[in-house]
Amino acid sequence: MKPFKRLAGLIRRREKARRGEDGSMVLEAALVMPLFLMILLLFIVMIRLCAVQMALQSAASQTVRQMATHIRPADLTFQKASSSIPDLGSIGLPLPDWGGAIAKEAAGWLPAPADALASAVLEGNWQPAADAAATELGRSAVEPLLRQFADEAVLEKERLRLSRLSLPDLKEKQQPYLTIEAQYEFPLSLPFLDRKIVLREQASERVWVSDAAPAKEDAPSADITPIQIVSIQPVPLRPGNKATVIALTSPGASASLTVNYKSGTSTAKHLGSATADANGYVQWTWLVSGNTTPGTWELTATSASGETVSMHFNVTKKEDLPS
Repeated sequence: MKPFKRLAGLIRRREKARRGEDGSMVLEAALVMPLFLMILLLFIVMIRLCAVQMALQSAASQTVRQMATHIRPADLTFQKASSSIPDLGSIGLPLPDWGGAIAKEAAGWLPAPADALASAVLEGNWQPAADAAATELGRSAVEPLLRQFADEAVLEKERLRLSRLSLPDLKEKQQPYLTIEAQYEFPLSLPFLDRKIVLREQASERVWVSDAAPAKEDAPSADITPIQIVSIQPVPLRPGNKATVIALTSPGASASLTVNYKSGTSTAKHLGSATADANGYVQWTWLVSGNTTPGTWELTATSASGETVSMHFNVTKKEDLPS
């Protein structure tokens, strides 16, 4: 009987020790699992934060390029108005004789965003020395354009704001740069932490205006032909459909367009060299292959003198478009 009693005692002691081990494992899991989940959520938030910052920089860059491309009509409007009104150089003063109906008529004939830029000149709202983000130009023209270029898959448009707008000096032309600063409120989706991070990205582009000082007669003439990409349609591009790119260069000058996808440079027809019309506009229309991989790709326009300008575009299938 004694051996059986000893065996029963050993079994009872082992069962007690096993119950203690099970309890310690449950306690360790209860302590470690929340910490592991918190670290996992932190990594997810960091990845989303990086993606939002890159998308915000891309939207600001595309917006400032589009605005800089359409600054020429505003410059011509300023030169024409200043030749008729001597005190236009103050810029900050309102122009009652040139505002109102004339500004609306100018806005009706010019494409966006050139209409808002020309109207701002005629109405006396062009203030290169001040922050114009809160002006009518910033609210009605620049901020909607910024939201148009925002990637809806990454950015929520209602959280996107224009925080700063610096206009170029059309009179002295000492600072021919257009600068915008975009901000985005990023919510921190972490437990027990209800805060927002304000991200800001700035982009600057030299506008296409005439030089401040006339060229000297004995100075050698520069053989540089400028070029700017005006638009790409449709947005986004779809495989199997046609796409159109419009660029602006010197009238009658030749320009070429190359489109780079994941598989390499596109060999589609109607790409390559083309000649600008009398107004300097050159257009390419080609068929996007049905086998084109969806994603963000790049096109490059090259002027006759070798100057290049690039622009990113999105290719999306029908089933991938947001509903």
